[in-house]
Amino acid sequence: MMKGRNQTPKQQRSWYQSMWRWHFYAGIIFAPIFIILAVTGSIYLFKPQIEDRLYSEMVFTEGSGERVALEKQVQAVTEKYPEATVSSIGQFEEADRTTRMGAMFGEEAGFVYVDPYTAEVTGKRVGEGPLGFIKTIHGELFAGKVGNLLVELAASWAIILLITGTYLFWPRGEQGSFKRVFFPSFKKKNGSRNFWKGLHGSVAVWSTLGLVLIIGSGLAWSGVAGEWINTVATKTNSNFPQYAFGPDETLTSQIVTKDIATDIPWATQNDVVPTSGPAKPLTMSVSEADAEAKQLGIVKPYQITLPQGEQGVYTISSLHSNPMNEKTMHLDQYSGTVLSSVTFADYGLLAKMISMGIGFHEGKLFGLLNQLVGLALCLGLIFIVVSSVVLWWKRRNGAGKLTAPKRAVDQRVQKIVAGLILLISLTMPLAALSVIAIIVLDLLIFSRRRNKSQGVAA
Repeated sequence: MMKGRNQTPKQQRSWYQSMWRWHFYAGIIFAPIFIILAVTGSIYLFKPQIEDRLYSEMVFTEGSGERVALEKQVQAVTEKYPEATVSSIGQFEEADRTTRMGAMFGEEAGFVYVDPYTAEVTGKRVGEGPLGFIKTIHGELFAGKVGNLLVELAASWAIILLITGTYLFWPRGEQGSFKRVFFPSFKKKNGSRNFWKGLHGSVAVWSTLGLVLIIGSGLAWSGVAGEWINTVATKTNSNFPQYAFGPDETLTSQIVTKDIATDIPWATQNDVVPTSGPAKPLTMSVSEADAEAKQLGIVKPYQITLPQGEQGVYTISSLHSNPMNEKTMHLDQYSGTVLSSVTFADYGLLAKMISMGIGFHEGKLFGLLNQLVGLALCLGLIFIVVSSVVLWWKRRNGAGKLTAPKRAVDQRVQKIVAGLILLISLTMPLAALSVIAIIVLDLLIFSRRRNKSQGVAA
């Protein structure tokens, strides 16, 4: 990023100083949260492999041959655990995997695993286990809604930090400096702090695009930004049609898909669930719903969520790692009529982009390579934070003070930079609110100091 040719040295310094000041304070405040998110995220990326190892005796079988009807598998669960209420059935493509039954044990949710060849229950687990603990830290910092808001605020500011950091580190006309943006010098002849500054900036530049993708897609799950994104997608018709396929007279409920099913695509979580027609003596069996799913083109892995009540429906959702294979269907529990069917092709542009982003965020978009890329980005973020602390410590030089960057001399530049930061944050509600609060607070403090100085002068 080149300096403006008409800018005075004072203006040039003011631009840099103003950007650095915003960058410095945001980095200091959110550094601990960034470390927590990066560490927990790097672990959760490998959830499939970790859970397969932890629960191998439950999730794998050596059986083969004909599979037992799903009704008998459900019966095996209720006989083994009379207190259990089966709510969903997970079917997987690997022949050596057991059937996963989602169940409620009183107030607690869990899974029961059944050998599909013998209907033998291989085990159960209640709660989400160690990975659930990691997920809760990652999403809420173990502080509930307040923690979720803090995570969202930190994630939003991370994007602002990456943008301001790119500005600060970008070459400003020095010969050969552009190369050093991507390939820092490992020689310490220019001083230890410059050495760390080069590493800090280069790792950040290499990581910026991937981190923005991961952070941006993660905001789709957050409390405030997530709702905002959903609203924008709905208002602009870039989410998905509510009923991509189904009879016009489909009856609707006040329930959305995420209220009755887990492990469903992001784009259909808020799809209003249709209702089954009037109750009839005979209902569709689980095996018939399973056969219908296969006939309608849903391939394993997928999950069948069982009807809840007389008006409930069978909800069948794919569990594919690739979002382009996502499909969510609702079947009338009596007639088997398809009440709603939504595939990736039916999503609007924004829903498609977010679904792909979430796949990348979770390390599912392109398999193991995606997981390794995600791990590299998490490690990169950890290094960026650690190196920033090293830079700050070296700048303090034992002074025992915060040694924050001084306020820019040119007040006009200060205001322009504040406006730019606000403009960047407008797509992230919590960040925008915090920027406005900082600007107002800064104006009040500055005004108070100016009044004091005028009083002294008088």
